[in-house]
Amino acid sequence: MTDAAREQLVGASVSEQELFDSLLTHEADEQEVIASYETLSSETDSETVRYLIGLIVDDERRHHRILQELANTVRSVATLDEVGPRLPFLDVHRRRDRVLLEQTRRFLAVERKDRAELKRLARSTRNVGGELEAFVVDLLRADTERHIVILRFIEHLVRHSPLS
Repeated sequence: MTDAAREQLVGASVSEQELFDSLLTHEADEQEVIASYETLSSETDSETVRYLIGLIVDDERRHHRILQELANTVRSVATLDEVGPRLPFLDVHRRRDRVLLEQTRRFLAVERKDRAELKRLARSTRNVGGELEAFVVDLLRADTERHIVILRFIEHLVRHSPLS
């Protein structure tokens, strides 16, 4: 466990401290993984591998940032001390927002249309023989699926909020 993961949160429960330690340990592990991926990318002769590893590194950096925000959130809740960026407090539930619900549903429709278009593009790229291109389009489809999951969660939050 890293020194950062040994930080004692004054006032934290045992479970809060354990979660905090786990998040910081995972964050440190992510940093090592990013460095290893970057080494692989710099050592390979393959432009294709460098490109694909770059996509992974982008994701790993986002994971690293989110782990930091999660750890800062646990710290904030346990100690009431604000240190660095954290997850926002869940505030959608405070009022029903019909405009947000409409916009969320509009974006869901956009993402679902995008998913269908990307599915068509994946078939087209496979038919042309572009294995790498088809693979990258499949990655975009996975991102679109994640966007849909996020938007459905926002929709859930708004639909289940108390009327204000």
